[in-house]
Amino acid sequence: MKKGGDIEGQGQIEGGTVYTLDRFMSVTGLKRVALDSARRNGLTVRKIGRRCFIYGQDFIDHLLAPKTVSS
Repeated sequence: MKKGGDIEGQGQIEGGTVYTLDRFMSVTGLKRVALDSARRNGLTVRKIGRRCFIYGQDFIDHLLAPKTVSS
């Protein structure tokens, strides 16, 4: 358990929110390898200077894309 009672990976991605990579990984519980895989498979990551950000709606759209969803 993390400080303050937060459990890693127990958050919720909001469509209208922008996340730093560290915050995104903390909220989703994804590790770096899984995030890199998602990026290679089309997840949009925006870069400003040296900082990278993920828009919550981009992640939701990526999860719902036909190539991501397995039946």
